[in-house]
Order: sequence, then structure tokens, then C-alpha cells
Amino acid sequence: MTSSENEPGPIMKFIQDYRMKMLIPEILVVFGVWYLAPESLTGNMYSFLGVFSYLVQPLFFVPSGILVLITAITLHGIYPLDNYHEGKIPELPRAAVIMIVISFIFLPFLVLMQMIGYYMTEATEYISRNPFWERIESLGDLLFYAGPMFFVGLQWWLLIPVFFLSQGVDGIHKIAHHETSSEKITGIFYFLWPVSMPFFFDPVEIMAMAALSIPAFAFYSYIRPYYTYVTSVHTFTFAVLVLVTIVLAPYLPLLNFWLPGSIPPHVPPRIWP
Repeated sequence: MTSSENEPGPIMKFIQDYRMKMLIPEILVVFGVWYLAPESLTGNMYSFLGVFSYLVQPLFFVPSGILVLITAITLHGIYPLDNYHEGKIPELPRAAVIMIVISFIFLPFLVLMQMIGYYMTEATEYISRNPFWERIESLGDLLFYAGPMFFVGLQWWLLIPVFFLSQGVDGIHKIAHHETSSEKITGIFYFLWPVSMPFFFDPVEIMAMAALSIPAFAFYSYIRPYYTYVTSVHTFTFAVLVLVTIVLAPYLPLLNFWLPGSIPPHVPPRIWP
């Protein structure tokens, strides 16, 4: 009797089975697409491809920014499907299959890259857990979570900084879970991402990252108490990054200071004057 009372309700079970809590970073990426490519909210980002645009976005008449928001939700069908393949659940969840099919109908090329990225994160478990394959695993996170920034927002200049970001965030996650073959190497890759940030972003963007990231990790500490010490390291890292940013502010991003024009203008015009 007690066990039945402790069973989650249908809504909470759906949230758990489909890992809807992971929508937090995905929605941030969607907002990033809207910010860096505001035209995605009013039109098809692939119209410049001519007839090939239909292969990338079959629903050519829907703004790409709207489709990427919906796809961020429907692609969560991959989680219970993966649980089935790993033998964690006995039956193939039809709703999950339908959600993935819908995702492919919306943005097939993006979803293909995201699914490749997701299974790159799984490859480590089947091949070998070593420092090299763990970096491949983190690269898969880049494709899965940040894919919309590249394939819809078309912000390819972000590839290198987001690579370090994915290595860092996934690395601190591995350390918290004791899932890394080398905490020392993983820790080095974690600290490489704050080192790389001043090369690619201006002071306001780094401040915004701090403002968004610290509460996000605090939320993780709330739902997973063993994240507390990881959050303290992450908060300290951001505090140092913000202080360094204040000192270097006139020269940021450093790449444009040393190599003018290497980072394209990426701040959209103000909506309200």
C-alpha cells in the first residue's frame, strides 16, 4: 500500500521518463538562437539554400526559431527510447518514437546531428572510459545541446568556445558523479573553458553567462545535494572570471583585439530605442 502511494503521478512520471528537467539548458540555447539570429522568429533560416532548403526544413513556411523550440521538447523522446535499448524498461515506448519522428519532420538535419551527438555521449560506456573517449563524449554533448546554435542560428564562430564549454560542464558533471577515468585531466579541461571565454566574448556576455550559470547549478544542488561542492567550485570559477573580465574589459574579446575581424559582429540591434 505504501509503495503505491509513493508512485509518481502521470505528469511527474512523464517529466522523469522524458528527462524534461534537461529542458533548462536547451531552452537557454533556443533563446540564444533567437538573440543571435532574431530573423529565425519571422522566417526560414535555410531559404538561402534554394531547393535544398526543403531537405533541411520540410515545413518551409514555419519560422525556424519556432520549430527549434518545439523540437527541443519533442526530441526528448530519445531518453525513454534509449532506456529501452539499454534494457531498463521492458516495452518500446510508442509515444517516444512518435516524438522523435515529429522531430525529424520539423528539422531533419539538425535532429540527425543531435542524435549522433547523443549516441556519441553513450559510446564511452560501450568502447572504453578513458580521457580520450570522455572528450568525445563531451563533444557529443556539444552537438546535442548546442546544435541549434550552429544549425539554426548559423553561429559557427561559436564552435571553439562552445567546445570548451561542453568539455567543462560535462567534465564537472563527471567529477561530481565519479564517472571519469582521470579527475586530473577532466579538471584541466574544466578550467580550460573559463580561460577560453575572454578570447571570444565581450564583458556583457560573460556577465550574462555568470548570471545564468550560477542559478542553474544552484538548482542542481537543490535537486541533487551531492552537487553542492561542485556548485561551490563553479561559483568560485565564475567569480574569478568576472573579476578578470572587469580588468580586461577594454580589450575583450581578445581575438578581435589581436586579430581584428576574427569574431563577426553578433549583437542584434535594439528592439526598443
